[in-house]
Amino acid sequence: MRAALDSAQAQVAAPPAELPAPRPRRAPDESNGSEPPSYPARPELPASLLPPPGEAPTEPTPAIPAPRSGLVTEAGGQPDAVSQPGPAAAGTAERQMVPAQRAPTERQPDQPDDQKEATAPSPAPASPPWPARLRKRPSRGRAIIIGSAILTLVLIVAGWSASMLTRHTGTASARTSTGTGADVRDTAAAWVASQVSRAGLISCDQVMCQALEAHGIAAADLLVIRPGGADPRLSAVMVVTAAVTRMVGSRLLSADAPATIASFGSGSRQISVRLIYPQGASAYAAALRREIADRKTAGTSLLLRRPRVTASAAARQQLRGGQVDSRLLLALGELASQWSVTIIAFGDRAPGASPGIPFRSADLVVTGGKAGPAPVGQVRPISVFVHQLGDYFADARIRTVQLGGQDVVRIEFTAPGQFGLLGTR
Repeated sequence: MRAALDSAQAQVAAPPAELPAPRPRRAPDESNGSEPPSYPARPELPASLLPPPGEAPTEPTPAIPAPRSGLVTEAGGQPDAVSQPGPAAAGTAERQMVPAQRAPTERQPDQPDDQKEATAPSPAPASPPWPARLRKRPSRGRAIIIGSAILTLVLIVAGWSASMLTRHTGTASARTSTGTGADVRDTAAAWVASQVSRAGLISCDQVMCQALEAHGIAAADLLVIRPGGADPRLSAVMVVTAAVTRMVGSRLLSADAPATIASFGSGSRQISVRLIYPQGASAYAAALRREIADRKTAGTSLLLRRPRVTASAAARQQLRGGQVDSRLLLALGELASQWSVTIIAFGDRAPGASPGIPFRSADLVVTGGKAGPAPVGQVRPISVFVHQLGDYFADARIRTVQLGGQDVVRIEFTAPGQFGLLGTR
């Protein structure tokens, strides 16, 4: 056998002289540490010298060494595979660490007992060892999967939020537009009770008059509309419901109640608050044109009283456009004779108002003169001054309100306004 081996080795390329002859592998023990020795590559035997198939080798199978220290295993559990060391590279090339391949968890029944003892591990990691550099970051495919999952989750949450927002907006709109007849009637009654003057009668049907009384309007200030009853044109304002329209007819409404001060609801549930003008719709239109012209002149004159009167850009535009009630214009002129007045905003134009219905309130900052250091202290002297002017000024309401987090003085007049006041001044 020795002669045969020598003859085979003569036929193949001899290894470099400096490489030692291969030595049989042996199983590492407790004394040699965790780093097994490295082995040079063995030459391949000719096929003629290989043992025939099925014949057992004459030499015992070498024990498989433990994994190299360069291969890191995960903590916990039993390993289900062992690593086989790869062949060493020729020359000075750097060795490459090949990760162990996962093998079946069950040992082969024909494995020798001595090999089982050599490969039986002590408690160690459950998964196959991987180089530490491969565990520092996930693979590209895994990163793409994680990113896709996060993006999908974000889109689902955004869609749910948009759905809830749309649902909430739709619900709010439906609640506003589909209120019951009782809800619309209560809203209209509350507005009339707080905004309409008691200087003239308020006409309404029986049910509406009861709602107005519930909001604090005295029965003596109301005129109940009944078939064959009192003429509604004797009132200053008419609260028009479907029942009133049936009783008085649409012709009377268009001719004698041509302007809408405020409107609530829609369709058969709509309730409008209308201005009575006994002279008729044509006379009202002519009087409104003159009134708007007078408002424009008075508003422009008020702005010229600088530095006693200043106003925001929106307020200046509304003054020049004739959109401010004549009583409010006159009151502002009187206030400017005593204090420096800054007009922040005009308001109190109701929803559904007809063209030409003016703003009836102004939010002010008052300084100098008899005004106190703060809006709360300014209300009383301003209120006393305005009300002592008498006539229609007695209808003014003066109080403090918060506007954008700032306390301001609000001067406000009730509806409806009066025509011709500016022409007589």
